[in-house]
Amino acid sequence: MDLDDIDRALVAALLEDGRASTQALAAGVGISPTAVERRIEALEDAGVIEGYAASVDYDALGYDVTAVVRVRTGTGPELVIETLGEYPWARSVYEVTGEDDVVLVGRFRDTDDMHENVAKLLTESAVRSVTVDVVLDTVRACEPISVDTSAE
Repeated sequence: MDLDDIDRALVAALLEDGRASTQALAAGVGISPTAVERRIEALEDAGVIEGYAASVDYDALGYDVTAVVRVRTGTGPELVIETLGEYPWARSVYEVTGEDDVVLVGRFRDTDDMHENVAKLLTESAVRSVTVDVVLDTVRACEPISVDTSAE
């Protein structure tokens, strides 16, 4: 799908406020609410907009520990990558280059919860080693990138 300036402006506006009304979006980009609805539907159908989600404060829910978990496999990540993505504590899972094969970012209630859950990774037959880095302070997390609102 080729995106024009209006499509990019709509995506940028939805990144700013995913609950913005059609009328507010229309006023912001200068087209009718009906045209906004059609464009958003087209962006969703094309997979540009993959969904809508609530932004949650995990600390307020009792998940006080964030950890970066690095996994090395003995045979390559393809044997374990899908399984790793199914761990409920894993907020993000990345296949990476370098010495490690997979990096996970996880949220845990406390360090005991972290130890218990990360230890389960070692039961995966393809996992050779696991290294855990506990996050001391979150400087910035999961912030949307700024969308260039001018067509390239």
